[in-house]
Amino acid sequence: MTMSWIFRSIPNRRGAWIAPCLLLGAALTAILPGTVRALGGPRPVTVSVEGEVRRHGSYTLPHDATLSTLIVAAGGFTGNADLAAATLTRVSARSAQETELQETAGRLAPEPGASEAAREATRPVVALLLALRPPGRVLVQLTHPRLLKNSPRDLPLEEGDVLRVPAKTDTVAVTVAGAVRAAPGAVPFTPNVPLKEYIRRAGGYADGADRDHVFLLRANGTTAVLTPGFVSWNPAASRWEVTALAGGPPEIGPGDTIVVPRTPPKGLPSKSARELPGILMRAAEIAGAPVILP
Repeated sequence: MTMSWIFRSIPNRRGAWIAPCLLLGAALTAILPGTVRALGGPRPVTVSVEGEVRRHGSYTLPHDATLSTLIVAAGGFTGNADLAAATLTRVSARSAQETELQETAGRLAPEPGASEAAREATRPVVALLLALRPPGRVLVQLTHPRLLKNSPRDLPLEEGDVLRVPAKTDTVAVTVAGAVRAAPGAVPFTPNVPLKEYIRRAGGYADGADRDHVFLLRANGTTAVLTPGFVSWNPAASRWEVTALAGGPPEIGPGDTIVVPRTPPKGLPSKSARELPGILMRAAEIAGAPVILP
């Protein structure tokens, strides 16, 4: 046996171990995926984008991916994208919103010893809140990914997120829902038209309309009071504010929904009646649709 033979044989013997090692690694990855990923660092996220992007579908992105990362991966928006109406739904947000609704319903539930009238008035409010099925919507404000990147609006993504970018529509309208005389529906949008004109086009206020707490559900999912009194509910801050310090009523835009709530049920405890307008506004934000008492 010569020295040259020994040196030639070492690589061959070393190469014989490569295939078994690769097979073992593959087996560990299949059997213990969580362990292997944990050893390799943060897990990537799998998210989806639908609608008006150039390449819609599911994407597996790095753990620190953001909205702009997903939009770039999807090839950007099409020319027909309605960015103002885009929505992001998230599993963790859905769970938090369900908990919030349950806690709110529990807070409104009559205390032991409450009158039968209070119980009867509270029952439909609690049932309405518990019947809601939140989609887990998270507020997004989209723009060109170059402008979105590294801005406060460039939200980090979570596993299972779904971004939906709808198409622009030819019909420019405002929806009026709730306690109005005409059936809830869309009326043509006209710039700078005040609230009372939209109410007139919807047939006027119905009996039992709560005219002091009409609010706007914007196309992007936020809400704002349209008929503020001396104080009004600020849903973003979850508090009542002096109207004179909060600015005037918001501008009504295309795709928005004007929500006319009904007056609180007779017999509802005074504290619950005061809180109800803000609760219904927040419920509309969570549901992404008007929430009207029966």
